[in-house]
Amino acid sequence: MSRPAATREEGADVELRQFNVTVRRFDPNGSFERGKDLVLPVDSPDEEHAVSAAMSNAVAFTRKVDGGTVLPVAFTCMAVAIR
Repeated sequence: MSRPAATREEGADVELRQFNVTVRRFDPNGSFERGKDLVLPVDSPDEEHAVSAAMSNAVAFTRKVDGGTVLPVAFTCMAVAIR
């Protein structure tokens, strides 16, 4: 299996910028508008990575199961801004 080409020089310093990413958590069976917005601070090299990191964290730290029952929960990115 071949290794994909690196986009950055291995070991090179990557400049991180500070972003606020707004993620909306909502019940996909209910109203999108009644969801809860979470503003997550992320240090990232770019907007794409910031959104990926924030979405991963929102999913990881949200309760998705209660007593063996899967809870209906969905996420979407609402905004990304430099802070």
